Amino acid sequence: MATRKLGLGLDTGGTYTDAAIVDMESLEVLAKGKAQTTYQDLAIGVLEAIDDVLQCEECERSEIQFVGLSTTLATNSILTGKGGKVGHIGIGWTPTPGFRSGADMDAYIKGGHGVWAQELAPLDTNALEEAIERMKGEVDSFVVSSHFSVYNPAHEIEAARTIKERTGLPVVLGHHLTSQLGVPERSVTAVLNARLLPVISEFLDGVERSLKERGIDATILVFKGDGTLMSIEKARERPVETILSGPAASLMGAKLLSKEDSFIVVDIGGTSTDIAFLDDGFPRISKEGATVGHWRTRVRAIDIWTVGLGGDSHVVPDQRGNFKIGPERVVPLAVASVAHPRLRERMGATGETNYYLPVERGTAKLSPKEKEVYEFVKANPLCTLEEIRRGAPEVYTYRDVVKHLKDRGFLQMTGLTATDFMHVQGHFTRFDVEAARLGVQFIADRTHTTVGECLESFQQEFVTRVGEEVMRKIVLDESGEMPDGPGFNYLLRATVNGNQGSSLVLRTRLDRPLVGIGAPTPIYMPPLEKRMDVRVVIPRDHDVGNAVGAVCSKISETVTAQVYPNMDNVFYVLGPFGSTGTYSHVEQAISSARRQAEEYVWNRAYEAGAENIKVRSDVYENKFYGGDNVEGEQTAWVDIVARATGDPAVRKGK
Repeated sequence: MATRKLGLGLDTGGTYTDAAIVDMESLEVLAKGKAQTTYQDLAIGVLEAIDDVLQCEECERSEIQFVGLSTTLATNSILTGKGGKVGHIGIGWTPTPGFRSGADMDAYIKGGHGVWAQELAPLDTNALEEAIERMKGEVDSFVVSSHFSVYNPAHEIEAARTIKERTGLPVVLGHHLTSQLGVPERSVTAVLNARLLPVISEFLDGVERSLKERGIDATILVFKGDGTLMSIEKARERPVETILSGPAASLMGAKLLSKEDSFIVVDIGGTSTDIAFLDDGFPRISKEGATVGHWRTRVRAIDIWTVGLGGDSHVVPDQRGNFKIGPERVVPLAVASVAHPRLRERMGATGETNYYLPVERGTAKLSPKEKEVYEFVKANPLCTLEEIRRGAPEVYTYRDVVKHLKDRGFLQMTGLTATDFMHVQGHFTRFDVEAARLGVQFIADRTHTTVGECLESFQQEFVTRVGEEVMRKIVLDESGEMPDGPGFNYLLRATVNGNQGSSLVLRTRLDRPLVGIGAPTPIYMPPLEKRMDVRVVIPRDHDVGNAVGAVCSKISETVTAQVYPNMDNVFYVLGPFGSTGTYSHVEQAISSARRQAEEYVWNRAYEAGAENIKVRSDVYENKFYGGDNVEGEQTAWVDIVARATGDPAVRKGK
């Protein structure tokens, strides 16, 4: 019997880690598995998901040739400040007041290049060596970011050579990660990448170890935020490119499973709902680069709308019985009760649903007051806020301390969630249904309604919120801004029939279907067909769509080169190719830029692990009117965008 070529897709989401085994020829999902995401060590959850999916007796481990991995690790590490210490050396530029590179140590020295890639000043080697000496005992890696290095990286390359000779530490160069202009954003991107190096390396080591222990010898690929793959070797070098890899995997998985080319994907997960567009088979890419927290980067990533609306979103009613869902994430009562069997008893005794639990982590970075609160909760899990107040009487600002510990991942809080409602409705029964039912009963009693009325009210509100967020994404994409205020929000809810008893009826029609990914989508998305006059597609295996996308995509690299004329009608070719070319005719310059850009991306794709590589380049000419003394339009500059795409190659153990 011929050996099949199977792929194992893995996605570490905010709540669950999903696994799927896919036949790479027929693209059929043969097996799927799940495990809870383990924040203290993501590799543990990955291993549990692998074990779950490998229970499929029809799938031979020896047939698995590819493993595709999408992960929240980069995003979460940036948001929580995890990672190694970084020294940043800026060459030829001075930061504006208030600029933060994100590095632990900064130095700015003379050198750099100009807009025509010409050297503005020699690299100040004395200042460079002084900066290296000052930083080398304090940091784990270096970043070098030079002015206009995307056009001429000579100073970055020279500085990196000196750093490696003096320290032996890893060096990240700004021009390696992006070909876009903007040295501040390029510097932030490189610093975040350097900070992530040890974090991603440790995670990938754990994944490789887990696969080896399970007898899987396969090519490992890592999903990028733009919807494409790269080799595990490149992921170790460029971990920052995995920002938003989870939502990107969702989009590409939705494309594969739904067989649609133009749609809006709605991925309802445990922590959030992610919404994105696919146009004629291609995801919309963020023009400015991915933003994570307050860090603006130059990482190429899909244009995604993310909102704190998911299975673990905290559900709180008001006095009139209306529900506020999220954005805070809590531990569902049904889930917490399995790990802590005393929960139902505590709920019955106190009438509370909010209890605090410790997360096993090192406490070295905690203040004395934070340690006091953390140690109390650790000794008394399932404690209320009032019990913390009494147990840590010297911590007068205990509310703020508890919130800070929760935000930093040292404490978790239980609460009523969408997951609990789904358990009571009978959609899921994996965890403790009775704990969930008790929580819903509390709400029904407080709002003077029945449990059935409570369930129906919540169901309608969750459907409304999903439709509302789809409309927000459309408004933002097509108007360029997101209005706010009660009037706009009222109209937005009216477009999905979300205002009960309103005299205003609006009709909505979408030009493309909604494709649902994630376990809750069959519950909350079908009602939108009638409300929004849209076709809703819930594909088979939607519950592991991210994992499917993680292994069934292509390897791709993109670069942009520019052709600029100067005052003497000489045309410059500018790009991350190492040297600048000048030409007397624009056609010659474009031809040269095209050739160099195509060669550059082909090599990048090959290094990222691709075979059967195809290259395409597009030319975009930017014109301006020359004025009174010049006839017609003139060329301001020309963009040459080259993209190389290929299939993942089997290059490991096969």
